[in-house]
Amino acid sequence: MDHLQLDRLFNPKTIAMIGASSVPGKWGFMVLLNILKGGYAGTVYPVNPKGESILGLPCYRSIGEIPGTVDLAIITVPASSVSSLIDDCGKKEIPNVIVITSDFSETGHGGAILERHIVEKARGYGMRIVGPNTMGVFSAGPRLNALMPPVEPLHGPVSMFSQSGNVGTQMLSWGAEEGVGFEKYVSSGNEGDLTCEDYLRYFGQDSASRVILAYLEGVDPGSRLLPVAREISPRKPVIVFKGGRTRAGAHAAASHSGAIAGALGIYQAVFRQAGMIEVSSTQGLVDCAKAFSLCPVPRSNRVAVLTRGGGWGVITADALEENGLLLPPLPGDLVEKLDRILPRYWSRGNPIDMVAVVTAEPFMACLEILAQWEGVDAVLALGGRTGKLAMGSFRSQEVLSRLGIEETALARMEATFSEGQRKVNALLRQLMEQIGKPIISVTMGSNDGEPTESEERRTITYPTPERAVRALAALWQYRRIKDDVATTGQ
Repeated sequence: MDHLQLDRLFNPKTIAMIGASSVPGKWGFMVLLNILKGGYAGTVYPVNPKGESILGLPCYRSIGEIPGTVDLAIITVPASSVSSLIDDCGKKEIPNVIVITSDFSETGHGGAILERHIVEKARGYGMRIVGPNTMGVFSAGPRLNALMPPVEPLHGPVSMFSQSGNVGTQMLSWGAEEGVGFEKYVSSGNEGDLTCEDYLRYFGQDSASRVILAYLEGVDPGSRLLPVAREISPRKPVIVFKGGRTRAGAHAAASHSGAIAGALGIYQAVFRQAGMIEVSSTQGLVDCAKAFSLCPVPRSNRVAVLTRGGGWGVITADALEENGLLLPPLPGDLVEKLDRILPRYWSRGNPIDMVAVVTAEPFMACLEILAQWEGVDAVLALGGRTGKLAMGSFRSQEVLSRLGIEETALARMEATFSEGQRKVNALLRQLMEQIGKPIISVTMGSNDGEPTESEERRTITYPTPERAVRALAALWQYRRIKDDVATTGQ
């Protein structure tokens, strides 16, 4: 029943927007505007005692006036009015309520009493509550963007629950910039009723959610998060970032979401036991979401590195060893193949230093050889995409005349450069799909992480080798989690 009820939360056919407002800046305006802008596939009923039309929709003076059934209510009125509205929603038999409103347990003892009161009342009606003190939910299926901030997430296989609305919605925003698509998202708020455990269990059962992200500040001592995560993690990666790791951070967590942060070492041990993949930064959440949604899981920790410059090869080699990944030596037959492509003074080792060969064709030829090498199960390609060709300073007629360059020749040069990058991107995708190994590009360019075309979103790229290596290490960690379960049967 819980799963079916949460299905109605994330896939509602009808929504009552309680506290809807026509005043820009108010929560009831911002959430309703985002729902309408997102192209929600269902029906929205604004509710406001004034009964005026809001954003072109007829407004109802009370919940009871709404015709038919309502799957979801969203409340944005002050905390003092929430209790009576829970009664109204209960009489209407609304199964799920999102309480955007703050001023509950995060503010102290009095707010905590009020929060327990509305939760107990909701449970009496068989109703589930998201929040209070939440920024809302997102669900790609019904095109539901019931969030406070004006974010427009991409659609994809990643689902996330976050104990901070601001952190979570920032992940949606960064995801849109870096080509990471989301299936579902919930800002869990104070977790007065529904908790991170409930959302994790639901995402684990949801076939459209293939990768699960979590931002956690604290978990109640009686939570079953550990066994739920242990059951789900062999089937789907569960990637977590823990906030409140220090004394100052734990104090901030208690004051903003009411979370009991607890000792970091205990949480880290719990994450490991549950098969959850912990990252050390918010950027790491997005980086891992990109890797897990686009890459196959490697069969081993052996990696080949292709680089246009030796220094970046050194930095990448350091990062690989620091993260438990290996650089196997090149076998003789592979060296012979690369000898036919590269200058005679190339490195003849792994990383493969192309000694500043800049054209696309040799890079692609080397990449194909390394991808097919059975001695590795992942490839890092550094410099396959170097950003836009910087020709702005050549554009003045004075400079072109002085250098004897025709405008058309400059345009041809830029077109050739761009076409080479498109070919490299296409080969990266093709090889990864055909061979089944992670092939990750480190772009080294100024337009990193800003894919503008749909095909580029399927090319996994990072702006630095360190970020690429950490994402690859997370994929390798997940392989070990799956192998351990296959070996032990637990």
